[in-house]
Amino acid sequence: MSIQRHYSDAVQQDALLSRLRKLCPQGADARALAPIDQLHTGGLQASLRLRSVLEACLAACPAPRILDVGSGTGGLLRLLAERPHYRVTGLDLSCRLNQLSQALCRLYQPPRLLDAICGDAQRMPFANASFDAVVLQHSLLNMPATEQVLAQCRRVLAPGGYLLLHELVQGPTPSTMQYPVPWAQSPGQSHLCSRTGLAAQLESQGFAIARATDLTESALAWRQRQNSGRSAHSTAPDALSPALILGSDFPLMFANLQHNLHQGAIGVMEYLAFRPVS
Repeated sequence: MSIQRHYSDAVQQDALLSRLRKLCPQGADARALAPIDQLHTGGLQASLRLRSVLEACLAACPAPRILDVGSGTGGLLRLLAERPHYRVTGLDLSCRLNQLSQALCRLYQPPRLLDAICGDAQRMPFANASFDAVVLQHSLLNMPATEQVLAQCRRVLAPGGYLLLHELVQGPTPSTMQYPVPWAQSPGQSHLCSRTGLAAQLESQGFAIARATDLTESALAWRQRQNSGRSAHSTAPDALSPALILGSDFPLMFANLQHNLHQGAIGVMEYLAFRPVS
């Protein structure tokens, strides 16, 4: 199965939008949409953290241009667009996810009009130095040509611009990995770098690393809280559920995610890097 089909075949857009209109007749906010647009480790709080990091980096920029690579259903895009001076663009390989992202933007409160472009991160359809910041949230894990993607990120960044990664990486015991997981049905769809390997690739593509933060323990604690705090409503027939995006395998995917974090098959890293001015 191609990665496009992995992220498209199970999407139930009509059912999702119908439930959303019923649950949120006055429009949805970020918290309401979190079950279907914050599917990465750490959930909504992880995206809010990324926004805070970008805010600190871009404080001196009057109208920052930000690219979200692998924007999916647009959860991070909408959070960034809550800052009216930000100019945000999403890029995703799946046209179906882009269509859903746009539909969710229209139901957001207040509605958002955002650019969600269908394209390949290995050949980004943007001019050189088009953005002041590029962010990838659980995106490289589906991209086999990591160095090519990072080279494209550097190309589209203005000198002095920031690259922010929130990514899954190989853990110390990758042999304990279990599938399926939210980003892959099988090993052929998963392309995890090691911590040191990803750092080395960033530097080889001309980035300077300002900070590397291990978020594995907080991600595992988040997943455990999800399990202990799940209410009966989360599985009610009219609830918003990740199954509307990921299909009926989503309980197993999320159970395997917790197993893989706990066993050390995967880790979670945040890298803040920048393109040097010279």
